[in-house]
Order: sequence, then structure tokens, then C-alpha cells
Amino acid sequence: MVDLLGGSGCFALEVACHEQIALVVELASLGQGDLYLGLAVLEVQLERDHRVGLGSRFVLPLIEFTSVGEEFAELRAPLVQDKPFAKELLFDTGFRHSDYSYATSPSTIANTYKFEVQYAPIDDYRMRVSYDKAIRAPSAVELYNPQLVGTFSFPADPCAPPITYSLVQCERTGVTAAQYANGSIPQGTGNQLSELTGGNPNLKPETAETYTVGFNFAPRQIPHFTGSIDYFHISVKGLINTLAANVILADCANTGNPLYCSQIVRQSNTGGLTGNNVAGGGYIVQTDVNIGAVLESGIDVQLAYHYDLPPGFGSLSAELNGSYLQHFETTPYVGAHTYDCAGLFGETCQTINPRWHHIFRTTWQTPWNVTASATWRFIGGVSQDNNSGDTTLHFSTFGNYDLFNPTIPSFSYLDLEATWQVNRILQLRAGANNVLDKDPPIINNAIIAGGGANTYDAYDQFGRQLFVAFTAKF
Repeated sequence: MVDLLGGSGCFALEVACHEQIALVVELASLGQGDLYLGLAVLEVQLERDHRVGLGSRFVLPLIEFTSVGEEFAELRAPLVQDKPFAKELLFDTGFRHSDYSYATSPSTIANTYKFEVQYAPIDDYRMRVSYDKAIRAPSAVELYNPQLVGTFSFPADPCAPPITYSLVQCERTGVTAAQYANGSIPQGTGNQLSELTGGNPNLKPETAETYTVGFNFAPRQIPHFTGSIDYFHISVKGLINTLAANVILADCANTGNPLYCSQIVRQSNTGGLTGNNVAGGGYIVQTDVNIGAVLESGIDVQLAYHYDLPPGFGSLSAELNGSYLQHFETTPYVGAHTYDCAGLFGETCQTINPRWHHIFRTTWQTPWNVTASATWRFIGGVSQDNNSGDTTLHFSTFGNYDLFNPTIPSFSYLDLEATWQVNRILQLRAGANNVLDKDPPIINNAIIAGGGANTYDAYDQFGRQLFVAFTAKF
């Protein structure tokens, strides 16, 4: 604590060093591929002989590791307090220096910082403006996880029967003229092709710039009413993610861009994308890469109100937590077309991105140690990215307009719950989720990843659920 003109401020300084070690231990060789055990990322001591001791029973050879040394300083300073039209003017800032070291990759040095100003003209209202520059270094798993070939959900190889690409397009993806002419390329079965997953030691840290503008209010004219509205704008460059497989295939075929075409490795003998090991080829590369950029912006809303009922009836309270998605833009690489997934779902956008979703909860607090609540969960409607007019998204999954899942309508769920505090020891709870027993939307398995349910986990997959529970404290 330090004394400043506007009041007491806080200053903090810290130096820290963290070491993170990833172990990959080869157990055996089975058939054409190796079986690996990927141990969890462990925080252990790195010994001088570069071997990692786990207790006293055994010692394992160190394969890869990452470490980081950091120093940071923070300052929180009230510039003005308890003045006319300036209940408080507060300045908050911080700086962090990070040095990331890797076993087999060049080290990375990064400086990050933040600034925030808060202004409260009176107790009832407060405005906030902040700016942050941050990074996220790749984890040891993202860097060094063993690479394996497996299957994933994908509609079809457009160069295998029934062929939908031209000879020129298929040649760009690695097909020979002879393979194209005789139509012998094997097609994937069950809407599945092969992909290469695993770590990528060439990953670089993500960098992000974020600014927010917020407004908190608790007007005395409306007792027990509080709220906040925040606009957020998050811009990430070099995001660690996979390039969408359908974007890789379509852009390689249509443009011949080597960035995309290098991610398609066809089997040399068949030309297919149905391989089962790295050496034999036949897959689309789906390891993490540093893609161009991602931008997300929108508005978060939080409202709360408490109302006292007539004597003997307790009180009511209501809370709303909602979010409006303005943009969710992705630029696959520098100079590429930017597509916006706000309001969309699908193979390229990967998940649902409703413009608006919220949770609204009302609670009756009775004077009899019983509370009863009703919750409204709302998920806004979305449209399929394949049917979008966007240059990148248009017909990117099915090659034509999809009539089966053109949209997912908005969904509302009602949940009920009651709690009875019997005494200081025993509490009883009972309720029902999804009271109206709404079924989730059925999604084409060419869009949803194979092996899971044909829907998104944002929706209630189990129908109406009843529960009874108790808590006892002794």
C-alpha cells in the first residue's frame, strides 16, 4: 500500500519461474504403428542428467519439456476520490515479462500489459474502459503430443466416386490423371475420412488485443436493482487451432494455394484419403497450426432485482445473464478471406454461435426456510454455414444447398427447483430440468464429429430430468 493524492493505492511486484514437462514413453511396437503412452503434463523437477524421477520406483527418459520465467508488476491507483461529480477516478495497470524455453524449439520472449480506467461520478454509476495485450504460449501437449492417423467426420472425398471435382481440381489435391480417369480412388465409408492429429513443435504463441467498455449501475431511484452492460472486442492473431478440413480441400482444389494443398497427403498407390498410418499417407492434416486471426465482439448483460413481498410472504429475486454476439470472424491465414460465424453453425464454424443467448432465473425466498426457483434457458436460432453466401462458407460442406439442416430454431428450456433447509444439519432439494421435455435438434452426422450424438452439447440431450438430493452437515 502507498499513499497517493487520491487515496491509498496498491503496488505489487513478483518474479516467478515455472517448469512444465511433457513425457511421451514408447511402450511397444504393434504392427505398422507404435503404441505410445502420453503421460499428463507434470510439474516436476528437471534433474541435471535430463531424466525425470517419479517417486523412488522408476526413472523415465525425458522426451520434451517447456519452461517459463516471468516477472510482473501491477499498480492500482485512485486518482480522485470523494469530489463533486467524481466519487472515484481509478487507474489500474500491469506489466509482465515472460521468457518461454523449449527443448527443441527457439525460445520466445513476450511483454504483455494492461490499462484500465474506472470513473464513478456518484455511488450509483460506474464506467470502465480497459485495454489488454496478452499472449498464450502453446502447451507441452499442443507442441509434443504424438502424431496419429485416425478417422473423422467428413461428407466425402470429391475426387473419389461419385466424383464431383474436375481433373484440374483433383490434381491440385494430389490426384494423378490416371487415378482420376479410372475412378479407382477409394471413397470414405460412413461419412468418414482420415486425419492426422497430434502435436506441432513449430507452434508460436497466440497474441491478443482486447478492449472493453463497461457500465455498472445501481440507481437509488429503483431500490435493489443492479446491473452491468459490457462491450467486448477480442482480436487474436496466430490463434492455435486447426484449419477446417473442408476449407483445406475446397481452397486447395479451387486456388491451388500451397498452404492448403500441403495439408492434403494422399496415399501414393490409391490416391485415397483413407489411410491408417503416417508413413502410408492418405489423410488431411488436422494438427494445430497458427491460423491467421480471430475476432470476437459483442455485448454482455447482467441484471438483478430483489423485491420484498408483504410481511409473511418473503421476497422475490430475478437475475438475467445474457450475451449478444456481434462478430465471430476467422481469417485462416494472412491475406485470406475473412468469414464471420456469428449466427451460424456447421462443419466450418464447428459449433453453434447464436446471436443471443441468456439464462433468466426467478427465486421466491419464503419465510419458512424454503426457496423455489424457475429458470429460463434460451439459445437463439442459427443458420448452417454451408448455405451462407459468404465466399469461404458457401457450399463448403455439401457442395450444394443443404435442405436437411438449413437452420436450427431458437430453443427455450424451463427448469424448476425447490430447496428446504430443514435444520442446521439437513437440506433437501428437488426439481426438474427441461420440464417441457424438449428434444434436441437432429444434426447430419457429416456436420457433427463422428462418435458423438447427432446434436450439439449446448442443447439438452436427455429430455426431462427429475432429481432429489440432500445435504447433511455434521
